[in-house]
Amino acid sequence: MMPDLETVWREIVVRAWTDDEFKQKLIHDPHAVLAGAGLPVSGKVNYVVVENGPQRVHLVLPAQPDADVSISHMIASDYDPGF
Repeated sequence: MMPDLETVWREIVVRAWTDDEFKQKLIHDPHAVLAGAGLPVSGKVNYVVVENGPQRVHLVLPAQPDADVSISHMIASDYDPGF
């Protein structure tokens, strides 16, 4: 059974908040940390972890969906843009 991404990510974040060595490993080698937590990771994907701060907030622009998903469908439905 595949672990729940949201639950595992929440656990990773809390650990990073309380364990600086773990946080540094997460930032420098997210692939290893995610795989170590049991999440399915791809060697073809470059995972990047950045830390928000009081004066800096990162907003992620999701990849554009497949061409068969229309803009009007995304706006009119509960289409998840990835955040």
